[in-house]
Amino acid sequence: MTSGQDRHAPSPPPTPLPSTPLTSATTRSSEPARRVGGVAHVMHAFDIGFQVDLDAAEGLVREASRLRVTRTRRPSPEWFDYTPAPLRVVLEGAPVEVGGVRTDATVDVLVYDFGAALVTHRLTIEHDLGALPDVSVALYRDESIEADAREHMKRLLATMAPSVERGRLDDDVEDYVVFALERWPDGVSPADLLGEQRLTIARTIEAEAGGLSEAQALRTTEGAMSYAADDLAVIDWNASVLFDREAEDVIGVLQHANIELLELRTLDRELDAILDHADETLGAVVSSRFYPSFGAGRMLRRFASVQTDTAVMFEGVNNAIKLYGNQYLARVYRLAAERLDLPSWQESVARKLEATESLYSKVSDVTATKRLETLEWVIIILIAVSIVLPFTPLYK
Repeated sequence: MTSGQDRHAPSPPPTPLPSTPLTSATTRSSEPARRVGGVAHVMHAFDIGFQVDLDAAEGLVREASRLRVTRTRRPSPEWFDYTPAPLRVVLEGAPVEVGGVRTDATVDVLVYDFGAALVTHRLTIEHDLGALPDVSVALYRDESIEADAREHMKRLLATMAPSVERGRLDDDVEDYVVFALERWPDGVSPADLLGEQRLTIARTIEAEAGGLSEAQALRTTEGAMSYAADDLAVIDWNASVLFDREAEDVIGVLQHANIELLELRTLDRELDAILDHADETLGAVVSSRFYPSFGAGRMLRRFASVQTDTAVMFEGVNNAIKLYGNQYLARVYRLAAERLDLPSWQESVARKLEATESLYSKVSDVTATKRLETLEWVIIILIAVSIVLPFTPLYK
């Protein structure tokens, strides 16, 4: 799992987990014990190819079904749904033990048409609220769930291979944890719990084994929203804590935000690979003294292919789910996007797309100019030959 201010920074060396089981962890002395129950959703997003034919994939996987967005008690517009609906696959596997807690035997996989997949493990939560930071830290330090998710994805990708265009399991992964709490002490509202246990909730979100300052705890938990008095969503970049007895729709929004972050990172990396060699590419074309080489044509085709693929993926991930207006779930998505810094990633990808377009235009212009220069020399030579030829013995 990732932690710290940079989600993608290398993980520090693992330190031993507490010998005391997580179920018996103690709360902070300044905070009363509060028993909570629910499910921790441990998500890992993978890039698996360019595009997936979901109809064909559904026929290849027996356990597959098409996902529709769950509408709970919160009203949502009719157009709130995936387009097209991702494929949901439930896979059987062995439970993974992390710090004394085991995941469910089944693993949930969502496959999206724009070439991404989300693998979710679930852990049952029956703890004092003060123990949740230990659970979060254990998930962060342990890599076995990610390894299990990757193995499940490898096997599923092999089964779906005919339906995946340019299929491959990328090394990059995006992880995220949602602590969906369905039970908490009677007579205490989620808002009261946040005020009373702010440091505990902030440490849970940050996967922080030590203490946090009051300022950092406030910053971490300032992304809090609620629809009714008996629900609360505290969302941040590394994890979310939901006090909600019907949280399926909010979890769906967070799943999509995590998938979107992965795809934007992938696009950004692929565009970087093109732009990192921009000078060499342009220099190779400019240095050609005569008619452009076949290499220039290959470079142009590569640029055109990357631009098209990137534009298709960019539109696919951004248009996969429709969330506009002032509906509660739209506001949840905007908050999640802000916490995951999606606008900055989108801006970066858009800017680099413009840069690749500019580079493509320059290479294309240089290539076209050299073609014209070559044709002009051919015409000049032909005219000269036509003038000289009548005065030669070969002319009859």
